[in-house]
Amino acid sequence: MKSLAFVLAVVVLVALAVGSAIVVDTTEYAVVTRFGRPVRTYTAPGLRFRIPFVDQIVRLDARLLMTEPPAAEYLTLDKKNVVARTFLTWRLEDPLRYLQTVQLRDAAEARLAAVTSSEIGAAFGSVPFDALVSIDVDKMRLGAIIDQVEQRVRDTAAREYGVKLVSLRVERLAFPQQNEASVFQRMRAERQRIAKQFRSEGEEQSLKIRAEADRERARILAEADRKASEIRGQAEAEAARIYADALAADPDFYRFVRTLEAYDKIIDKDTTVILPADSPLMRGLLGGSGAGAAR
Repeated sequence: MKSLAFVLAVVVLVALAVGSAIVVDTTEYAVVTRFGRPVRTYTAPGLRFRIPFVDQIVRLDARLLMTEPPAAEYLTLDKKNVVARTFLTWRLEDPLRYLQTVQLRDAAEARLAAVTSSEIGAAFGSVPFDALVSIDVDKMRLGAIIDQVEQRVRDTAAREYGVKLVSLRVERLAFPQQNEASVFQRMRAERQRIAKQFRSEGEEQSLKIRAEADRERARILAEADRKASEIRGQAEAEAARIYADALAADPDFYRFVRTLEAYDKIIDKDTTVILPADSPLMRGLLGGSGAGAAR
């Protein structure tokens, strides 16, 4: 009997020891509740203890979690509809507050989605559409707007649910399906207007360049004609000087040479020339005074 009692005592002690031990993993937080009321919170991994059969353990996920709320439609300040899809990454920061307010992950994700949707709706409703989507980088303020929304959601999540929001980002911006055709048409018209403006500016620049090139061409040609005229004038003056020098050196020989040049230009094998007897050309052909003068 003593042996049986000893064995039973050992079994009870082992059961009490096993029942009182708590192993907290690195991926979780543990909240100890007693009769439904939280009494302790363990956020660091390790071996912990409780009152067996009295204290209960609630384990909460301590890992980084991601939530993708459903896409929602919002209205901008200039009454344009836009559909935004977001995603959030978050983790538990205050396990006790989390357990008291939301308890389950599904409930926490629903609360975060509702807060995010409300804050995005308020932010988008205070800015025009161009601040969200625009080809003008000076008008685009989507990044700054989302940063403001993220900070407001972070404050609300930490204060009310014990959740730390790590990041909030817009995954996709789109238009409602019924508005896509008209929006794309406006976008095409805007692109065509910009392209037309660029082509007009290009043609204007082209005309300016052509006009400048034509002016430069006319200036170069005028300068070339002027220089050519100067060179021709100088050449003709030099030729006249040479002729004058030749004439002054031997006038008779000069006249003889000029007569021969005249023969070469006006007489060929098919030419019949009728000249008066006293013509200088006739005297040269007949070997008269012209030939004698040439000696």
